[in-house]
Amino acid sequence: MVTQTERDRFQAMFRQVDGDGDGVIEQVDLDQMVQRTLMQFGAVPGSAHWRRVTDLGNQMWQALQKGADADGDGKVTAREFVAAYRRADFLDQVAIPFELAALETADADNDGRISIAEWLTWQQAKGLSQVEALQEFQQVDSDGDGFLTREECAQHVKQSYTAQ
Repeated sequence: MVTQTERDRFQAMFRQVDGDGDGVIEQVDLDQMVQRTLMQFGAVPGSAHWRRVTDLGNQMWQALQKGADADGDGKVTAREFVAAYRRADFLDQVAIPFELAALETADADNDGRISIAEWLTWQQAKGLSQVEALQEFQQVDSDGDGFLTREECAQHVKQSYTAQ
C-alpha cells in the first residue's frame, strides 16, 4: 500500500521528469531533463561527466521502457513510473547511480563535497524551489558541517525513493 506521503513524493518526481506536462514520460522528456541538468551544471558536451550522465540517463529510459512500460506504447504513465521506482533492482542499478553521477557533476570545484550553492544548482535543475532545496539540504547534511558527502547524498537518494 502506498502512503499519501509516498504518493506525493513520487508525483513530484514524476513531474520533474515529465517536462512537457502531458502526463506521460517519453524518451524526449528524460533526454531533456538530462540535458537541462548538465547545462545547469556547466558540464562541457563530450566531457567525461557529460557522457556518464547521458549514458546513465539512456540506461534509465531503457530500464523504464523495458520494466515499466507495461503496454509497450513508448510512454511511461505515473503508475508505471511508481512501479519501476519501487523495484529494488531499478533503484539500486539505475536511479541511484544516475542521481550520484549528476551529483558528481554538480561538484563544480571537484572537492568531493557538495556545497549549499552546488546543491541549489542541482535541485534547481530538478525543478525544486530554492526554499525547498534549502530545507532539504539541512535534512541531508547529517553532520551539520555545511557540506554534503557522497554518502549523505546516497542515503538521501535511497530514502527519497523508498517508503519511510
